[in-house]
Amino acid sequence: MVVALARSLAPWCAVAAALVAAPCAAQDDDAPLNWAYGSALGSGVYRLGDGRETQTYRANFSVSLREAEDERAGIRLVLPASVGVENTDDDIRPFEDGTPAVEHAGFLPGVELEHLVGERWTLRTRAQVGYAKELDGTELSAGLAAVGFRSRVEFAEAPGAPALIGGVLWTGFNPSAGESGSLLRFSAGIEFDIRAASWRVRDSPMHWRPHVLKDWYYGERSGLTVDSGNAELLKDEWQFGIAAAREDGFKILFLKFDAVGVAYRFADNGRGLRFYLNSVF
Repeated sequence: MVVALARSLAPWCAVAAALVAAPCAAQDDDAPLNWAYGSALGSGVYRLGDGRETQTYRANFSVSLREAEDERAGIRLVLPASVGVENTDDDIRPFEDGTPAVEHAGFLPGVELEHLVGERWTLRTRAQVGYAKELDGTELSAGLAAVGFRSRVEFAEAPGAPALIGGVLWTGFNPSAGESGSLLRFSAGIEFDIRAASWRVRDSPMHWRPHVLKDWYYGERSGLTVDSGNAELLKDEWQFGIAAAREDGFKILFLKFDAVGVAYRFADNGRGLRFYLNSVF
């Protein structure tokens, strides 16, 4: 059904899938975050309701409904979906006896608006509401929510055409049993756009887009509210990566994207590779 929908929306569909082998953040004693955060924060290792760990994979699907212009905002549907499979000390075993060992699944749809604030500044704001459920163990379900913004300021005339990236994401979950939780993530980074000399793909020039990105996570607290008075910095993460971008973009079947990239992401309690499409913005 998803493929059929994507085919029908082919002119507007863009898919960005990210697979990360490192945890997204950590709590006290380096325990992974609750599994319900996976749809908002991305792939990594999370903690199930019964204390076990799960390896979560998230795919970011998006559908552009309207392009941003000077006088009006662009509109995009964001459709991230996540699944978690068994995580062990030695390896990840998503299949056992021929049956997928899926331990949880989540879906966090929403709307993203893109604003062209000036010649250099692009601002994206989003709001999402979704649902997730454990399919094994305690079989808890949870309502999900996320709001945030992402900013990009470009300096096209400077050497390397750097762009400064920053953002804030608030995300929370309300489980069917137990305490709710929420946290804040602050992001800051820089991405360059460098012409790849004479490299061309189908007569279209290619570019390298290296980047450095850092995320800070502030305390998980009970209730779907933010109390800045007792916020505590939990963990931070670094990410270094590079993407190969084509000026005219790429198209594979119904998928349209500008670049293909790989990044190394690491924190005190884990590390791994991330594969992504388009810009880290």
